[in-house]
Amino acid sequence: MPDATGHRDRLKTRFTEGGGTGLADYELLELALTYAIPRKDVKPIAKELLKRFESLSGVLTAPAEELARIGGMGPHSATFLTLIHQMALRTQRRSLAEKPVFTNRVLLMDYLYTLFAGKTREELHVLYVDAKLALIKDETVFKGTLTATSASPRDIIKRALELNAAGLIITHNHPSGTPTPSDADHTFTTQLANLCPAMELALHDHLIIGADRHYSFKGAGEL
Repeated sequence: MPDATGHRDRLKTRFTEGGGTGLADYELLELALTYAIPRKDVKPIAKELLKRFESLSGVLTAPAEELARIGGMGPHSATFLTLIHQMALRTQRRSLAEKPVFTNRVLLMDYLYTLFAGKTREELHVLYVDAKLALIKDETVFKGTLTATSASPRDIIKRALELNAAGLIITHNHPSGTPTPSDADHTFTTQLANLCPAMELALHDHLIIGADRHYSFKGAGEL
């Protein structure tokens, strides 16, 4: 298939020469798929993926089993795309770990939006930071709906002391897309904020991530 081969070569050349900036989302996805699906026109597959999952981010964060159902994909190609997402996520985590969190707020928010993209259930994470506000560890505390018994502020503080952390950033997602805090969110944040000073821990923020916006307890003057 010389025409298909030529098209792939031209796509690769455009990507290489422009550093990826000159390609549309479907072309980036198409180029990625050429490495997982050889000797086949993957442009229709790329366009169908974007149509089904609405955006490039939606494709890369979709469950592998849903990706595999798209015509022309299959388990192998689906695994390849989820692999790309995991590599990007770990790269962001590494970048965040190497830099002070609050001197690069944009990087932190990019990481959090990537972390929670495509999640259909709530997850609460704790980012443990040192005195220079560099990330020590990101841990998932629970998956599900935040209630009075979902997450224990005392257990979070205990873990912070084990990691020799100087502070915390609490974050969780609202799969509904609206980041407005619930009563349980307020109660949990207040309990944690009341316990931290006695242990000489700083609660830097509680961030709720929605579909395209977020809520900051600190920004709202609640911390």
